[in-house]
Amino acid sequence: MQENLANPTRVDYRWPLLFLAYFSLQILLRTAIGKGLGIDEAELMLTARTLEWGYGAQPPLYSWIQHGMFSLFGETIFSLSLVKNSFLCLTYLALFRLLRSHYDREVAGLATLSLLLLPQIGWESQRALSHSVLATAMASITLLLFSRLIATRNLWFYFLFGVAVALGILSKFNYIILPVAMLIAAISHHSTRGAILNPRILLSLGTTTVIILMPIRWIITHQTKVFESIHKFKIQDDVTKLKSALTGFLSLAEASLLFLAVIIVILTFLYYQYADKTIKSSSELPFFQLLIRTTIIALLLTQVVILWSGTTNVKDRWLQPILFLAAPVMTLWLLPKLSRLGRHRFVQAVGVAALLIFIAQPVRDIRPSQRSTPFPVIVAAIADRYPGVKTLFAKNKWVGGNLRYLKNDWIIAIPGNNPEALKGEVVLIWPGKQTTVPRTMSNYLEVQNKEIVSIDPITTIKVAYSPRSEAMVSMSFTAMLIR
Repeated sequence: MQENLANPTRVDYRWPLLFLAYFSLQILLRTAIGKGLGIDEAELMLTARTLEWGYGAQPPLYSWIQHGMFSLFGETIFSLSLVKNSFLCLTYLALFRLLRSHYDREVAGLATLSLLLLPQIGWESQRALSHSVLATAMASITLLLFSRLIATRNLWFYFLFGVAVALGILSKFNYIILPVAMLIAAISHHSTRGAILNPRILLSLGTTTVIILMPIRWIITHQTKVFESIHKFKIQDDVTKLKSALTGFLSLAEASLLFLAVIIVILTFLYYQYADKTIKSSSELPFFQLLIRTTIIALLLTQVVILWSGTTNVKDRWLQPILFLAAPVMTLWLLPKLSRLGRHRFVQAVGVAALLIFIAQPVRDIRPSQRSTPFPVIVAAIADRYPGVKTLFAKNKWVGGNLRYLKNDWIIAIPGNNPEALKGEVVLIWPGKQTTVPRTMSNYLEVQNKEIVSIDPITTIKVAYSPRSEAMVSMSFTAMLIR
């Protein structure tokens, strides 16, 4: 497929409308079946109440945008789903526009659809993720602006590239790997090197610096909050550097394979069944070379960060803004070789994936899960047992966010958040049957110099996920006086 087949000045409606329709249906589905909140949604219910320079381990941009949406549509599941699916749609639209500048409409559209064959984007983004969704959207937009910067070397695109990089950093910190990989990839090729080794790139750098200045200042002064989740990376100081490096390398390899496994299997099957192996792919085009170099360099940079930090645990979902480009790159390589029937089979695979995602969502919310936990029953029990108490201290953001969602007149605190609320009579609530205050809660109260005096015995609520379900969830809570 040659680059001159594309007509970037011609407006394409069908593919963008398809993306808009798909994600509009996702918003309607989530709103219709929504009962409770997952972990990330619950966290946003707590953080997006106010505008702050920082909120904790995650950068603030998603919470800022969600705050604005809450102001318009209220603190609802619709607001949460609208923001997330808008970012997902932007990912597809920006990627399609990028590819459309170099390939014909069908190839650009099919390569964009390949994102649905990445479970972390097609399914996990709908099920659980938030900040990674925004980071991937910004990565896609950054690629589009970077391609225009290279093509035009216009001062305006240098500025917009700087803005995009800043917003990406404020989405999720690991996003920064991709623009660095883009710059290295562009410098490594003679046809694009001049656009980067250009004084105008200083405008990009300056713009990025100005935008992220205050959030970075907040990070420096709130390092305890920022690094509260560092345990997820399983950085081990008591092991040798060689063992740590090997464990980190293997963890990244496993996560990368899991991230790409589905699309690799599908494209491999199509290649052996429907491809004409004598036809050349688009791999020699400068644009394709830029994409593949960016992907490889991004993965190598990720490995460098893992080795430098001592990380030994890498989750496949963390690679979303770094490896998402691998799916369209592999698809672009294969599509010119595929017969018409092979392309139809590819479309069918994407269609099946989309259908499974639509089916899985309501099934998941019916079966026992975090989102189907019957918090309304728990809230009603608390309100009935402790009618005069309006302040609650929850063990984690999942419990606290769901309480906030159902009772926005309650003051909710969790360890590390809203400590000024912990005064007077406070209901402590945590999941499980534990009859003593969890250590994370008691330790935090000690740090806040709060003395716990119990004024009520522990009360345990047992509720079913649904009236006909035998699956039970236990939730313990107690009222305590904090001086």
